[in-house]
Amino acid sequence: MKYRLGTRRSELAKTQSTQVLEELKKAGVECELVFIDSAGDKNHKDALYEFENATPGLFTKQLEVALLEDRIDLAVHSLKDLPTDLPKSLLIGAITARVSTEDWLLIHFDAFDAQEPLFLKKGARVGSSSLRREAQLLEVRTDLQVVAIRGNVPTRVIAVREKKVEATVLAAAGLLRLKLNLDGLHVLKLAEREFPPAPGQGALAIEIRDDASEELKTGLQNLHDLNSETETRIERRVLKGLFGGCTLPLGVRCYKEGKLLKAKVFIGVLKDRKSVNKEWVGFHHFDISSQDEETLVDSIVQKAKGILNV
Repeated sequence: MKYRLGTRRSELAKTQSTQVLEELKKAGVECELVFIDSAGDKNHKDALYEFENATPGLFTKQLEVALLEDRIDLAVHSLKDLPTDLPKSLLIGAITARVSTEDWLLIHFDAFDAQEPLFLKKGARVGSSSLRREAQLLEVRTDLQVVAIRGNVPTRVIAVREKKVEATVLAAAGLLRLKLNLDGLHVLKLAEREFPPAPGQGALAIEIRDDASEELKTGLQNLHDLNSETETRIERRVLKGLFGGCTLPLGVRCYKEGKLLKAKVFIGVLKDRKSVNKEWVGFHHFDISSQDEETLVDSIVQKAKGILNV
């Protein structure tokens, strides 16, 4: 039997889905790609945080609908795009090892300045539709102009090359999976201690129906990574506890160190999250550790709620 593997049409989505298809083939599970258009693929105009308010799961919902309607048997997502609440009868069959959790800042050499923080010239225009990335950049450099930019990963790299913007911030995992040529651009790898990533960043999630065949469920276990599952489960529990999504400027990076679970957290605070005119009033970093997952998650959520006054 050939299983129908649903994927979006972007180059990154196709690359990630093809990698999963090939790994499943090694495990004796045959798949074929089925292309599904997401709301996020159709709307390249609105900033992600604006679109997310009206359309939660903008990159994943149509794939989930196809699963529920039995038009596909499994779907591959970037875990950071997947809402924390899954539809009834759907579940995550595997979470892959993280390629990288970092963000990379790609800079056009005309905007490069080795004397300035982040190596960006004064007043540089940085393309990003992520509130978290905007907050993290402005914490370091209040003079930067963060402008909305949409499109797939190659499109955003081209936007820097063509100086539509002078820099952009992208997940390293996507750049590495696509093996993009970044010659002619300066690449600054942003340290996680200062720039914690989005919850789940760097991992893939394979979503299936709860009535999936045992063959498929068993095959997916060959792709599953236990460390990645633990880290991302905690990060996503924090996100869920704060009722967050693209509209919350939250960075969380969880990792194990011996018997300890540790987390680095970033939160940006807007004066009015519903206002069109963004006014940042605070940027907060904190580290928390515990041997117990429940304690760790609760401690992060309660501290974050205190910062956000929710």
